[in-house]
Amino acid sequence: MKKYIFIDIDGTLTNSNKEVTIENRKAMDEIKKYGYDIVYTSGRCNKYLLDLDKEKSYSRYLISSNGSLIYDSLEKKIIDYVKIPFDILKRVYEYCNNNGLVITFNTEMIRYSNIVSDKYQNSEYVKLITDIEEIKDKYITQFVVGSYEYDKMLFIRNYLDTIEELEIVNISTTMKLKLLDTNEGFFYDVTLKDVNKGRGIRHFLKLMDARKENSIAIGDHINDMEMFDEVGYKIAMGNGYQELKDKADFITKSNDEDGVKYALEHIQKEFLEKE
Repeated sequence: MKKYIFIDIDGTLTNSNKEVTIENRKAMDEIKKYGYDIVYTSGRCNKYLLDLDKEKSYSRYLISSNGSLIYDSLEKKIIDYVKIPFDILKRVYEYCNNNGLVITFNTEMIRYSNIVSDKYQNSEYVKLITDIEEIKDKYITQFVVGSYEYDKMLFIRNYLDTIEELEIVNISTTMKLKLLDTNEGFFYDVTLKDVNKGRGIRHFLKLMDARKENSIAIGDHINDMEMFDEVGYKIAMGNGYQELKDKADFITKSNDEDGVKYALEHIQKEFLEKE
């Protein structure tokens, strides 16, 4: 019987310093002894998820870019993806360029952006592009638009709403809460319509010939809502959005209190010790 635990990354597995703590790693090691496989499930790009496991692989399968790409890190190959048509990408790229917005395109290993900040100047997986034609043959599964100006984000949202093939699957907390005095900026994650973490999990379970009732999800953010719809047991982080907590079967501690560790210990008591 195949059993999977789908774990979100930001605000869930990683703490406020973007670290996976030793306690969380130990807990993942322990739960795998009982036949559960960990599957990182994130809005982040595939390469970011691979880099979380540089020293040891906790998650063979990765669901990245909000469910638009599924990757086998052992075989080093994509096993499922949903590509955004180039003509749509070109339209949005031109709008962003003309209006001073950052747009970043996710592929399997590299992210391509029209503006690269100093932080990523020497990055291995963020590359500057000056013409959208440079990535015409790439498999773009998700793009992210961002700005430090709230009004510009309202305008791009209105523009994206005119493209019926696209869907905003995630927005930054700063945007959701309208934190105008923040220095973090604002962003939207965008995929094709009906492509989200829930879709990624549904297709993954089908590919693995696994059952929904034998799967568990742990998350914190609004883009985890659809993920909860596709699993048998749902765990929300203590720092999670109330809308997600309302759908959860169990609420664990926050990401700064090793919430994943406590969630996995709860799973062990709830399911394994009763078998």
